[in-house]
Amino acid sequence: MLVFSIVIGIIFGFLAALAAFVITYNEYEKHKFTGKRLFMQAFQTAFFTFVVFLVLSLLIGFLLEHFFISRVRG
Repeated sequence: MLVFSIVIGIIFGFLAALAAFVITYNEYEKHKFTGKRLFMQAFQTAFFTFVVFLVLSLLIGFLLEHFFISRVRG
């Protein structure tokens, strides 16, 4: 179950990070950020989003495995 949570976290984390990168890049471009600074700000936001999704996926997988699935099995 934990491996499944990691895979789900990576897939949805990547999609969320991609969306966060595009949105942040577009918004910061409106505020006259340019070049490397624009890219780095968008990349930092995307990386943070990926990490948050991965950690939340692991946490939910852990909670489901230890508190919900174990009670269903008996």
